[in-house]
Amino acid sequence: MKNVIKASLIVMMVLPAMSFASSWKPVEEGKALSGKIHEVKTIRKYRSVEKCRAFADSKPTVVAFTFDRNKSTCTTFTSVRSRPDRDGAFSQEKG
Repeated sequence: MKNVIKASLIVMMVLPAMSFASSWKPVEEGKALSGKIHEVKTIRKYRSVEKCRAFADSKPTVVAFTFDRNKSTCTTFTSVRSRPDRDGAFSQEKG
């Protein structure tokens, strides 16, 4: 009985992490997003696609982000209207 409870607890902890990790669509290079802005980060801590995504993951209302390499900004969005082309931009939306 202990093994069944232990296995159930492990599954309950791992399953949400697996579904959360796969909730992002592929990164779109050369596309910026336009929409309702949640926050714009300009500090060094968020100056990569991975760090920008991690910040977006930490905010439950955020549905997408754009990391602009040229401007060194991480912009998070609560809604998305369009996807204009922009050199140096990397965008990703939740799926």
